[in-house]
Amino acid sequence: MADIKKKPAIIFTKYSPYTVTDLENLENSLGNSLDVKPVMSLCRCGESKHKPYCDGSHCEHPINGEKSPERDPYKWKDYRGEKITVHFNLGVCSHDGSCIRMLPAVFNVNRRPWIFPDAGSVDELISVIHKCPSGALAYTIDGVLHKRLYNGEPKIKTLAKGPIEVYGDIELKDDQGTQPETPDHYVLCGCGCTKNTPFCSGEHLRKKRKAD
Repeated sequence: MADIKKKPAIIFTKYSPYTVTDLENLENSLGNSLDVKPVMSLCRCGESKHKPYCDGSHCEHPINGEKSPERDPYKWKDYRGEKITVHFNLGVCSHDGSCIRMLPAVFNVNRRPWIFPDAGSVDELISVIHKCPSGALAYTIDGVLHKRLYNGEPKIKTLAKGPIEVYGDIELKDDQGTQPETPDHYVLCGCGCTKNTPFCSGEHLRKKRKAD
């Protein structure tokens, strides 16, 4: 009988690092493969000297597992175009910025509304939304909502300043019953500064932290 592949999971408590089990694909920001073990811990406090792995630094720099009252509000907003409606939730956003860089005619934070779907083609919009790592962007076409956007193998990608991008329905298990907005792709905080723990809220862009 063939071995049944175990589903990867990320397990943690309110104040502990991320324990990752049964993961086969761990990458750095350049897409290079990193060493994996059947059970391993990834840094959550942002102080490890062996990032992305935990080295116990959270014992001296405790993890703040409380959501900040100053976090961005959780609210979906609709931006309707002629052929596609784009949905955005600031409360989920990790401020990756790929939408602004790749399609500035549509996504422009210096304009209101900041998303103007008809300034780009439907194919362009779909391509950019599929690259949003946090689940803050979704779209509707012909009355069908598209939020599950990743179809590849499970993997975790660790970025230099802290964000931990999770892809492929890797189960999240904590003592708070936390669930990501989109279980097929979400971003965890790895710098210890997030206002929306355990998810990244973009605070790594505002505060200096040691790179990997």
